[in-house]
This record gives sequence, structure tokens and C-alpha cells, in this order.
Amino acid sequence: MGAASERRALLLEADETYDPFLTVDVNEYLIEEFPTLTAKHRQSVWHLCQNDDDFDYEPIYAQIDEKVEEYADTNSEVILDYEDDDSEEDDDDEDDNQEIYDLMSTHIEVQWPELTEDQMDAISNSLVEKQEELQDFLDAFVYDYAKANDPTIDVSEMEDTETE
Repeated sequence: MGAASERRALLLEADETYDPFLTVDVNEYLIEEFPTLTAKHRQSVWHLCQNDDDFDYEPIYAQIDEKVEEYADTNSEVILDYEDDDSEEDDDDEDDNQEIYDLMSTHIEVQWPELTEDQMDAISNSLVEKQEELQDFLDAFVYDYAKANDPTIDVSEMEDTETE
């Protein structure tokens, strides 16, 4: 345990109201939501939850994040640092941009072999910058295709946005 963790533990040890744990009584939850389950069935379910390495805690963390935001909105002393979230989004954007760049470069290289490497690079970068226009084009293409060729494709959301 690091020095900061030890100091926190010592400071909070004396505070009888300190309880940083959120708990879920799986048994009570199952009784309320699934009353036909027997005690043995409920025990099996909570055992599965406890031993699942892939159990998804993200929805719980998302709710905690919402409470942090709510608290920060009501307390001007709270300053939130979003640096980590932004860097993840930036990484995702960079990955998407790289995929588009690679796809465009490959296509241009095959279809336009007379272009120089600098020209291919410039064109590919231009397409990355215009990805919203490309997405709009692809959406319109899917919509037109669905209307003309495949009525099983659900385009109702696209129709809703057209009427607004």
C-alpha cells in the first residue's frame, strides 16, 4: 500500500460514518424480481455473478459518474478533470481517422497508380477531414438502396429526421 493510501486509511478509520461500499443483496433482488426462483436457484445465480470475471460493472460506474456530475453541478468548489476521458476519445478518433486514411490510400493506390505518394497522401488526408460528408453520403446510399432494393432494411429513423 502506498503512503497516500495508508494516510487515507488512517484518516478514515476513525470515521464511523465512512462506508465507501455500494452493495447489492442479490438474494433479495432475485426474490423481488423473480419470485419463482427457489433458494437454491438464487444461490446459483449469485454464485455465477460473483465468479464471472467478465461481469460488467460499467453501468454501475456510469451511474456513479452521473452522481459526480450532479454533485459538481451543485457545488462550485468541485472541479472535475476530464483529461482521461478526452484522451480515450482522441485515441478512438485517431484510430477511426487512420482506418479511413488507410482505406482511401489503398483504393487510390489501386485505382490511380499514376498519382505520386504526396498526391495520394494529400487526397487521403482530405477525405479524412471530410468524413462527415462521407458518412452522410453512405447513409443516403443505404437509404436509397433500401427503398429501391431491400424493404427489410429499417430506415424509419432516417425518415423521421427528414420530416423534422
